[in-house]
Amino acid sequence: MSNILKTTIIVLFLGLLSCENEGDIKSQLDSIKSDKYYSAEIISANYLKIYGKWKLNNISGGFSGSGYAPDYDYLEIKSVGIYGLIRNNSLFEYGKIELSTFDKNTANLLQIKLIPDSYSKNPYHTPELYVSFQGNDSLNLISPCCDLYDYHYERIK
Repeated sequence: MSNILKTTIIVLFLGLLSCENEGDIKSQLDSIKSDKYYSAEIISANYLKIYGKWKLNNISGGFSGSGYAPDYDYLEIKSVGIYGLIRNNSLFEYGKIELSTFDKNTANLLQIKLIPDSYSKNPYHTPELYVSFQGNDSLNLISPCCDLYDYHYERIK
């Protein structure tokens, strides 16, 4: 067997494995019924682009302002207000998005809380977050106050 053929077979095999893992992630979040938390859409039309899969690029803020190295890979947000956090191709936290008004002076940004499902013992995110977009492919979840963290994502799907 030629080296080119061997290389092609290996590349195809690895590609199939990565597709299989991607499918596993999606199926884990898809197994959660859309009406688990809400019976109708809760996100306003201006913010529906929040739905999808987002790669975590950076975490900023905190006491020093420099954030910390990301220790999960993706945030996936499914309609009707369901989120999931994915690390190493495994869903390790999911829960509901709750609309909030923790800051009456910043009504121009969507204000949310990520409420982990009861199986999640250590909630990962700052409880209250502003949602901010930069174009269609960048999502920022911004903390409302001092010494908390901001999460910066790039759209994958």
